[in-house]
Amino acid sequence: MNLDFYNCPQSERFDTKILPKEKPAFIDYRPDFAAMEAVVKEYEQYSNLLVIGHGGSVTSGYAFCNALKSAAKKKAYFLSSVDPDYITELKSTLSPTDTLVLAITKSGENTTQIEALSQFWEYPIVVVTGEGSSVEQVAQKLNLRVVRHPVIGGRFTAFTEVALLPALLCGIDIDSLFRGGKEIHALYAQDNLAFKAASVLWQLEQAGYVDVLGLVYSHYLCAVMPLATQLCHESFGKDGKGQTYLFAEGSEVQHHTTQRFFGGRKNIVGWFIDVHSFAHQLVTSYPTSVHSVPFRKQPLFDLNKIPLQESQHAELQGTLEDARLTGIPSIHMQLTAVEPVELGRLIAFWQLYVIYSSLFRRVNPFDQPGVERGKQISFDKRLAYKGIL
Repeated sequence: MNLDFYNCPQSERFDTKILPKEKPAFIDYRPDFAAMEAVVKEYEQYSNLLVIGHGGSVTSGYAFCNALKSAAKKKAYFLSSVDPDYITELKSTLSPTDTLVLAITKSGENTTQIEALSQFWEYPIVVVTGEGSSVEQVAQKLNLRVVRHPVIGGRFTAFTEVALLPALLCGIDIDSLFRGGKEIHALYAQDNLAFKAASVLWQLEQAGYVDVLGLVYSHYLCAVMPLATQLCHESFGKDGKGQTYLFAEGSEVQHHTTQRFFGGRKNIVGWFIDVHSFAHQLVTSYPTSVHSVPFRKQPLFDLNKIPLQESQHAELQGTLEDARLTGIPSIHMQLTAVEPVELGRLIAFWQLYVIYSSLFRRVNPFDQPGVERGKQISFDKRLAYKGIL
């Protein structure tokens, strides 16, 4: 993984004094790999996996299962809603004979989570939840298999049972994911790319750059961006501080949102993400009969036999160069490829990035007070429907 900064301030010098006295729990956590393997063996006959959960309970698992879906042996579906139309579609697609349901909730008190799960009691179910939670009590009464959710905030659980179990159930190489993540975690108390990026973006926020547009030039890496967004917004979007992070797929984003990027208010940072090498090598191919057709004032023949990997790189380079010439602060993050070790490194990077970002802003990276009030209001609305309130 490599980062380059353009039109940006210099990173501050790393100093361990910025770190809290206690290391975040997720840094040194090691999951029970043997227990996860036992779950996989018990349910290996099911060809589909349905994961039910919200936010941190599913964003890391979603990233693993979708970014690496080409290597998966099962098809994974994710349900984070009580949308009755979508649930009906899932139930018409997935049957109890071929689908394992994995319900994940740390607190066990997320209302929409238990409501969504209530639509699948006839399916085989494994529950990942905190000790003594309401969902654990339900699981015990229904004799469901329970896996313990570690005492770690959901959005920081990528390298715990919460995200590694669904990946392992799909046949993904979690050993390499874990190894890549721990390589980055080992850098927590020393100078590293996550610290540099956090320092630069904090300085830019103080200079009025309150929006960050992430342009992701890898379809499969887009699966990581809901997790990156959640980590940033929930960890340091507090006390009137923190930037808005919007990630979109390049080059699709170039057909609409780059108008805001280049032509709108000058308060936005570009974060360009791509991979050096793609797994498949395809080239453009045009029939001889159309070679003479003019395309952007050139014969189409001039575009024949160009590797699509080079075209994808050209898309990023064109927009990044435009940003550099325009003076827009921009970061270019490049991974070697979309593969387990590098994906583990990427997700661990975002975990460390938001810890440092929170420390710069002097906010608690592990709470999320801005989402709790709405949950209680929604719960009360349900009771009002029943005539209880």
